[in-house]
Amino acid sequence: MVYERGGKVWVNEDGSGRVFLEKDWAGDRIPQDLVEEAGMMGVDFCLSSPWERAELGGYALIDGVWVFYLADKTLKFHGLENKQVYLVCEMNGWRIHPDWLLKPLGDGLGVKFPISSPQLKGCFEFKFISACGSWIEPHAEFPSVVVKGSESRNYFFDSTIRTGRDVVAFRIVQPGRATALHELASFRPQGDFGYSENAGGCSFRIHAPRAISMKLLLYEAGSLSDPSIYEMRQEMDDSWIIELDKKAEGIPYRFAISCEDGVGTLYNMEIVDPYARAMISRTGPGLAIAENKRVQIYNPPPLADCVVVEVHVRDLLANITDVLSSSERMGFKGLSKWLQSEDCYLRELGANVVELQPVQEFDARDKEEYHWGYMPVNFFSPASAYSSDAENGSGIEEFSELVDAFHGAGMAVVIDVVYNHMGIPPHLMHLDRELYFMTDDDGRLTNHSGCGNDLRCDSEPVRKLVLDSLVYWVEKFDVDGFRFDLGELIGEELLSEIERELKKIKPGILLFAEPWSFRGRLPKGMNRTSYALWSDACREGLLQFVKGEQGCSVVEDLFLGNLDANNLHPCQSVNYLESHDDYSLVDRFRDLLHWDDDQPLPQEVAGLATLATAMLLLAPGVPMLSAGQDFLRHKRGVRNTYLRGDLNALDYSLIEKHRTEADFIQAMIRLRLSENGLRMRTSMSDEWEVRFLADSGNRAFGFRWHSSKQKSAHLVLVNSGMKEVEFSHPEVGEFLENGKSLASYGDGVNKTGKLSPLSFNWLLIP
Repeated sequence: MVYERGGKVWVNEDGSGRVFLEKDWAGDRIPQDLVEEAGMMGVDFCLSSPWERAELGGYALIDGVWVFYLADKTLKFHGLENKQVYLVCEMNGWRIHPDWLLKPLGDGLGVKFPISSPQLKGCFEFKFISACGSWIEPHAEFPSVVVKGSESRNYFFDSTIRTGRDVVAFRIVQPGRATALHELASFRPQGDFGYSENAGGCSFRIHAPRAISMKLLLYEAGSLSDPSIYEMRQEMDDSWIIELDKKAEGIPYRFAISCEDGVGTLYNMEIVDPYARAMISRTGPGLAIAENKRVQIYNPPPLADCVVVEVHVRDLLANITDVLSSSERMGFKGLSKWLQSEDCYLRELGANVVELQPVQEFDARDKEEYHWGYMPVNFFSPASAYSSDAENGSGIEEFSELVDAFHGAGMAVVIDVVYNHMGIPPHLMHLDRELYFMTDDDGRLTNHSGCGNDLRCDSEPVRKLVLDSLVYWVEKFDVDGFRFDLGELIGEELLSEIERELKKIKPGILLFAEPWSFRGRLPKGMNRTSYALWSDACREGLLQFVKGEQGCSVVEDLFLGNLDANNLHPCQSVNYLESHDDYSLVDRFRDLLHWDDDQPLPQEVAGLATLATAMLLLAPGVPMLSAGQDFLRHKRGVRNTYLRGDLNALDYSLIEKHRTEADFIQAMIRLRLSENGLRMRTSMSDEWEVRFLADSGNRAFGFRWHSSKQKSAHLVLVNSGMKEVEFSHPEVGEFLENGKSLASYGDGVNKTGKLSPLSFNWLLIP
């Protein structure tokens, strides 16, 4: 049967629809989730009658008995009115039997069995057949079993989880036309939104220019039922506000909105405040928490001095059992505690910038569900799944403490943010679909993000929301920067405004962006900003070089800062080989060599991956490692692991297995951040004399540099091939005679200039 995330959606031409669930409906939000995942908005969700369910799915539990049923219209469709029809299945050998004859029942034919019938236990396939041998196929809408080796489909009976309460009816909210919203999309509302406090009480404010009415639903502390309801008034700018003569700090709340859809039909929705500072869960409600700014400002390192490590909160903590409890390994609190440990991996690695995969509220269905976080549902709230007491908004204080802990460990904090689409529920869509999301000429949501609902970043209310949220994360949590997922969908104009506004608060703010989407790439004009863009040219070029698929020219361009043609200086590139997405670096060598994941990693793969990472750390620009890349973590060859916490969790036992590689990469990070690594951290080309020495074998090279302001000279020799290479250049001999080694990997170079396979040497003449 075809189900995805728990069900299947069917929509009729008249706007009515049904959700067919894989088990009886528990009254939860799954039907609405499935409709929204399909890019639609639905209202009036209700359970279909058992007779309708039996008509569609062949059976239902009705009045305490199992009823197998065919409606008259189904019989007419098959030309079998006034014919004898039988139920056949595994229980009767798929043969016609008088005990299984359907008799007149309701508006059709049916056969009843007691609920305690021993014949109807568990699960089995079934079908209806006429006395003349005509098989009746299941209804086209309803998920059914495909018979192996044929185009036929069978009904499916399941007495354990599908009694007939698995069909949910709903009504589609018809989309409007975004072209009619030009004036509203061109107007940026002003002032504060969400919950605010004043001397006399508090206020709640939300921007909803097309709402017919708006109400505040304010719950009692500790209860999510029977809220107090307050009518809100509409302001001149089409925002809605309610002022109360009491404070509501910590109290759960929602808004109730009434709107007309694209064909003028009224609908009502309960929505979560897009400015809620904390959420109990992905579905809300929000918590009324006043905004309080922090005075502490941490100064991140200059962009040129950054070494970034990309991490996921739970992947870091999953296997930390000696100092953390199981609950602490779930979120912010545990990570703060682990950072105090002397043997904390992140401290040992030596990177000075940590890039956290998304920590804004995302659409995990429960606290235990593993999630990468790239499906946000609120841009202000720290993830409730990472909070120890989400019902009381503990994530705010816990994330604040986490940022302080990173700063105390000497690491700036960059958070990965997703402002190109939303997860489920898409609360902004309930507020105003066309004002907040991009649609095509037919009113359908666009999908340049690959997630089905692209945020409308040319809309001024959207820009206001994005800017306000980013400012909040800097002012409230002292965050040091942001990495923008699919930055092309955000656009150069908004990204530039973000830069201007954030630099007013923290002049040294670190700004990274993924420069692509399924629509295209960011324009060359981004080189007028301080953004550093992820470099796929580095990722692919370095990999191809160490695999012997491309010559030394790609490494030369990378080391000279010329690989990304649009750059004005090298630090406009984030150089990386591995990130959360796609294969791990180690897994990308599986086309060269096959190995058993339960056996030690082949030395050739370990060497190539390590050399590639070392070259990454030698290149000017902003180097980024994925957590575990230094000790050769891999994901067993699985490319997309966004649901696989088991494969993503860091296995720290690999550090000892690959101690040589891990220590070497740590040493390279220290060297890059030292005075000896100044060449990698500057673009002052007139100060530096550099020379690239390529070997004819195309898998080995030398790179020499010295500064006119320094007396020391440096030479790096790399051989990524499996054969020994001899460097006969005179200056190589000078380094071998008078230099000392700063870092080496493999067997290295001997006094005659012969460089062993899979080797690296960094030599210095003081």
